[in-house]
Amino acid sequence: MEKCLVNLPRVLEEGGRCEIFECLFGLKPIHVRIYFYTLKEKRTIKEIAAYVNRDRTTTVRLVQKIIKQGLLKKETVVLTQGGIKNEYIGIKQEIVKERLGTVLGELEIAMKNLLEQNWLKIPD
Repeated sequence: MEKCLVNLPRVLEEGGRCEIFECLFGLKPIHVRIYFYTLKEKRTIKEIAAYVNRDRTTTVRLVQKIIKQGLLKKETVVLTQGGIKNEYIGIKQEIVKERLGTVLGELEIAMKNLLEQNWLKIPD
């Protein structure tokens, strides 16, 4: 299924949450998998890499993209034996749902504006 706004109503009816995240947040399926994996509990890069079957470097890049989109946060834990460990946790679903609601409102306004325009008068 092509991921675009025109298809979103059908995607919603079919329960396709991944396609919605891909479309609205500009993510790939692997990013969405990582978000939902980290939503339940904190995970290390090593755990995430094993889950998505990627090397550590690739996983760090994937995680950075999700952080940039505001769906994941990094927490640094000080270890009792010395040193630190980074853990990643998905942003709570209530916060993401609120953001999606805001985007939906903005999208509705933009779509209404588009429908009211005379497209023949829009410059090439």
